Amino acid sequence: MRLVIWQHPSEENHPKGTASLLHACLPNSQLVVSEQLNREVLLKQVGLSREVQPVLLFPSDNHQPKPVSNQESPAALLALDGTWRKARKLLYLNPWLLELPRLSLDDLDTQVTGNYRVRKAEKPGQLSTLESCCMALAQMEQNTGKFDPILTAFEAYMQQLEQFRPNHGT
Repeated sequence: MRLVIWQHPSEENHPKGTASLLHACLPNSQLVVSEQLNREVLLKQVGLSREVQPVLLFPSDNHQPKPVSNQESPAALLALDGTWRKARKLLYLNPWLLELPRLSLDDLDTQVTGNYRVRKAEKPGQLSTLESCCMALAQMEQNTGKFDPILTAFEAYMQQLEQFRPNHGT
């Protein structure tokens, strides 16, 4: 399955971002940096045909169209990358995204605690782009262990970053 990561421009060079790390780990991924794109431009930019209906990885809300069922086999997963505020901005600046089938991690049968400790989440249980994409892809591909090496490397990365935090270990 293809992964398309749509990154808000403010995240492009952010040292704590996870999208570029995820993109480097997954050869079947595309990273797009933009605040606003129409559907056709995005699909062309990532090499998908106009007939492809990507599935949007984003939490449930009142505007959610039909959720993705386990029987459907989408060709691409589209993840928005940025702070929660910036990800919501991408969603509302590009209203066509609201029409996509949506996958919410809330809908998955797993309870996972994130390891992304260097940035604050809005709510408990929110994950980084890297973690949420690995979970979603594992569920959609029905291969729960496939992304464990990426998540293990991510945990090591988090441990390295924490060594540079003030008052580390005190």
